Amino acid sequence: MDTLPRASHPLTLTILLSAVIAATYGFGVYLFPVLLPEMKRTIGFDYAQAGFITAARQLANVAVALLSGFAAARFGPARIVLAATLLSAAGLACLAFAERTWLMGGVLIALNACAAATWVPMMVLIVPLIDERHQAKAIGVISSGTNYGVLLNGLMVPALLASWGWRSIWLVSAVLTVALSATIAIVFARLGRLRQPVGTQRQTALPGQHATARQILARRYLLVYAIALLCGFAGVPFITYFSAYAHDDLHLGLDVTAHAWALVGLVGAVSGLALGMIGDMRTVGDRAGPAQRDGLRTALVSAGVLLLCASLIAASRPNSYALAGAAIAFGFSFFPIFGLLHAYVGKTSAPALAAVVCGICEASFGVGGAAGNVLGGLCKAASGSFAPVYWLATAASIVLVGLAVLIPGVRSASAVCPGRLVDLRR
Repeated sequence: MDTLPRASHPLTLTILLSAVIAATYGFGVYLFPVLLPEMKRTIGFDYAQAGFITAARQLANVAVALLSGFAAARFGPARIVLAATLLSAAGLACLAFAERTWLMGGVLIALNACAAATWVPMMVLIVPLIDERHQAKAIGVISSGTNYGVLLNGLMVPALLASWGWRSIWLVSAVLTVALSATIAIVFARLGRLRQPVGTQRQTALPGQHATARQILARRYLLVYAIALLCGFAGVPFITYFSAYAHDDLHLGLDVTAHAWALVGLVGAVSGLALGMIGDMRTVGDRAGPAQRDGLRTALVSAGVLLLCASLIAASRPNSYALAGAAIAFGFSFFPIFGLLHAYVGKTSAPALAAVVCGICEASFGVGGAAGNVLGGLCKAASGSFAPVYWLATAASIVLVGLAVLIPGVRSASAVCPGRLVDLRR
């Protein structure tokens, strides 16, 4: 039995899932690049090993993304989200005591898997419950949760690193994630999501029930998979080697890098909602047919252009001020692209198909990120510089923008998911 007013459910769900993304992605995935130089010095691994570890993390992302939809069908999406968040807290705590490269790598891979295990089940929860007119805004806010985590990283690292060392940062992030897990359990129980049998959720048809191969491989979704692949290839190594590039190649202090990371998080805190609002915009129809909602295509192209700008600035060996500009452009682009792609899928497919396509999209992102990380580590080992990583990201971003221009518009004749949700503007 629900004990919260019905109108409060959507806002509660959006805020809570944003916090989950902040913990599992902001801490579990993107805290390691910030601490990479310090951990490398203490534990004693090289950048080639770091590249292979981060590549393995992306491959774990691929496998779990493909399986998490089926796990949600068996155990329920809310339970999967809660379990993944709890396991993330345990992994963050383990990293505080890591002394060997293999142990560190294993825990990091597990953290990436836990992060991936939250996203697809979230789409299973969101798509049927959020009005199609507001999905891009809501998913944009949730995807910006990564930036909230990155912002906290930028604030925690300078404060804790100097006094207590990098291990204390992992411990603090673990404590915060444990507190979040307790909140998830309480709120989901009040909303009835943990107790509700999966079979009663008619709107959340899950993978394998109705989706066909022809639907999954439709042209619009092939473009989505390609954009996700290029986003991973350009963006994941960008952020993985960002601190190391600034420290080793540009000879900037860790405080400069931490402030740049804080900018990424600060900008990203609003970028998801801003681009989501663009994504939900309608254009006026003409006599030839119904109105088209081209806002998502406009938002995707804008995010791709900003990712291109960030990569180009970084490749040009920037000073501290230009590095801040690259961080701002990256914060406006990388994380919102991911949410926009899932919003596009939610607007163009029924829940069963959306769960499958979102899983493949996540997998494509993981494959691209793995390839980019391996090439990044090899480039550093071969040339002694991370600059080629950012030139490769620039080239991939150019192709991404071209594909975003080609993506079909979203017809607005009817809502795919007619679930009622309070307007986020109220």
